[in-house]
Amino acid sequence: MKVVFVLMAAAALSACGGSGGDSSTAPVTNPGVNTPPPVDGISVTNNAFSPGTKTVAVGATVRWAWNSCTGDSYNGQTCVAHSVTFDDGTGSPTQDQGTFSKTFAAPGVYGYHCSQHGTAMSGSITVQ
Repeated sequence: MKVVFVLMAAAALSACGGSGGDSSTAPVTNPGVNTPPPVDGISVTNNAFSPGTKTVAVGATVRWAWNSCTGDSYNGQTCVAHSVTFDDGTGSPTQDQGTFSKTFAAPGVYGYHCSQHGTAMSGSITVQ
């Protein structure tokens, strides 16, 4: 009887996802999906740039980081694609994670928006 109990316990433990077992119920970490907000940069979130306006010095580089993924490994994760598109047509590709940087060499106000969301998702950089 003792042997049967030990064998049943061993079988139960091996079914919990040890090496070689199915670990699909274990939490999965996916580092780098949401990029940490850049220091003095701009976070690209769902339908907003944060902060929406920024003032920098001539020669400064501004970095945008995508933070538009929601959900978890149990229920699925959704990442929304956005872009940083300047009024002159230059900017980032449409992406749902990662970063984009731009250096501003001349004073002025540089408006930008998301190509998917238009002016409902916009921001500006003032270069002094």
